[in-house]
Formats: sequence, structure tokens, C-alpha cells
Amino acid sequence: MKSTTPILLSVWFAMLGGIVPVDTAVAAATPAERDSLRLHAGMPKKAGDSLFSYTLEWRLDDEELYRVTGMSFLNPDKIDGEASPGRIAKKLVTAVKDGMIQLDPRWRGVSVTQPGDEPELDIANKAGYALTSAVFRDYSNQAMGFDLRGKNFNAAGVQLAIDLVYAADVDYLDGFTARKAQTASTGNIEIRIDQQEPMRIKTDGKTSKELEAEIAAQLMQAQLSETTLVPHIINKDKRNNKPFDGSEVQLSNLAAKSLHIEVSDPSLGVLVKFKFKDENRSVKVAEPRFMMAALAVLVGGGLFYFWRGSRKKSA
Repeated sequence: MKSTTPILLSVWFAMLGGIVPVDTAVAAATPAERDSLRLHAGMPKKAGDSLFSYTLEWRLDDEELYRVTGMSFLNPDKIDGEASPGRIAKKLVTAVKDGMIQLDPRWRGVSVTQPGDEPELDIANKAGYALTSAVFRDYSNQAMGFDLRGKNFNAAGVQLAIDLVYAADVDYLDGFTARKAQTASTGNIEIRIDQQEPMRIKTDGKTSKELEAEIAAQLMQAQLSETTLVPHIINKDKRNNKPFDGSEVQLSNLAAKSLHIEVSDPSLGVLVKFKFKDENRSVKVAEPRFMMAALAVLVGGGLFYFWRGSRKKSA
């Protein structure tokens, strides 16, 4: 036991000093890339600078929720036409990485990448973390596509929502404008599920709730809801996150692999929301503090055993 005790003590002090690194994902229950989402970005069609932002939320298994928001202003006149879709994706990746800086590296549970120069964003969870929700807010009138990299939304347990909002809510700040438009101007909304025939409706002079009701009536498996799929996120930047307006189109059991949406009315923006299954809330993760406590018990037991043996010999 005399030779064993020093070894145990050495390991104990090494862990306290940070020599032996312990990762919270070592005993992770959620494998990497179990939850994934891909955005196919398009070219903004609205003149001038238009806001695009997205918020990702994830959970450390059975622990706290964390989130990050990436925000960028898109202007078609300032982007090279030949490389435009790829440039858009690059700006969006950079935006969310800037937001990640505010989080401790151990809490950054999702990865956001762009494959080459493709107009795509690949979002996936890291090992030991689960993606819980994603909200994309587009006021640039770009065509967007979403998929789970080959998975079926329904089979993966991912719910979707489409929320139409007024661009005036982000174009103007409270107190600086006398009146905001409460109806659409003129344009179209096109939604396509997989390779099905697109659903098209005209926006001319309609309210956002009227447009959502039309979408819910025409899209199979869709329903109009007065509650939001993803809880509203409180943010100091009023131009980024607006309170829920009381109506959105939800697709809770979408038996499809992709969704494409394009709003071509400059007075409208669209929020596309995704809610993932949050299965590992009850799974215990072996964090460093728990592993150190277990080792302390082991070392304490060894010292006690050595102490008792020494006393018996001296007696």
C-alpha cells in the first residue's frame, strides 16, 4: 500500500493543477452531429441594407441551456454577383462565430461551418451537447432552403414554424417614425416542400395574420397557432428580436426532408423556427467536479487504509 498511495496522491494533485485534462464530453450521452440543420442561402433581393439574424440554442446534457445569435446586414449592391451566394454564407458563419466569443469555450456546444465556398451553412451539435432550437430571421427577401442533411423532419422529431412579420419593425426604431405599415405592400410568398409543386400566394395589402392563415390552409400538415413554437428571446437590441405577434404557421409532423421559402415583398420579413427533441435532460454527465470528488474518495480511502496498516505494525 505504501507504493500505491503516492501514485494516487500524484494523480489527485495533477487533476487539481490541471495537468490531467477532463472534458465534460468524455462521458457524453449525445453523440456529435446527432442534431444537424443545413441552410441553403440565396441572394438578397431587397435594395439597401437588410437584416438577417439567427439564434441557435443547445443544452449540455442534463445541464444548462446556452444560445448564440449571429447578426449581419446584407446588401446585394455590395456583393460580387458571381460569388454572391457563397459570400452570403460566409458572412453568416462569421456573424455567429463573433457571437460565440462571448461564451466560455467549454460552453460552445454547436459548430457552424461552410463547406468550401458553397452557399450553405452546416449546423451540428458537438459531443455531449444537444441542439434544442434554431430561429432564422430574414428581412432581405432571399430564397432560403432548409434540410436535415438527408433526414426526415418528422422521423427526427424536428418541428417547424413559419412566422411572417413586418419589415418596418426592424427598419425603424421606436420613437423615430410616426407610422409603421401594418399590411404587406405587393409581392409573393413561395413555399416548396421537397420536390412538390410550390405553393404561391400574393401578399398585396394583406396583414401578416391573413397571409399565415392562407399558408396554413394550403399547406398539408400545417396549422395556424396562437402560441410560438420557440419561446421569445429577450434581447436588448429591439431591431433583432421582436415580441411574438400572436400568430404563426406550425408544421409539427412534417413528413418531408426539405423546406424552401422565398418572400418577395419588401415590406415583409420571415422567421423560420426549428424545435429539436430535448431527450437528454435526465442523463447525468461526468463533469470534472464529480470526477474529482470520486477520486478524492478513492484517495481518502487509500490513505485511511495505509494509516490503519501503519498503526497495526507499530502496535
